[in-house]
Amino acid sequence: MEIILLQDVDKLGKRGDVANVAEGYARNFLLPRRLAEIATPSRVAAAKQAMEDRAAAVRREAERAD
Repeated sequence: MEIILLQDVDKLGKRGDVANVAEGYARNFLLPRRLAEIATPSRVAAAKQAMEDRAAAVRREAERAD
């Protein structure tokens, strides 16, 4: 089952990453604790856009600091 991580999870990935995990792990651990959400095409696109926006903001801050 593909999921999108909403928070950093040890040995799995960082926030915004798309990961493939066992269905039971997702259903019994990640989803109830709101550590992840099920990956749909629209959610994957939104997560990628959010990651790009954060990266752009970091670049702008770095440019302003110089």
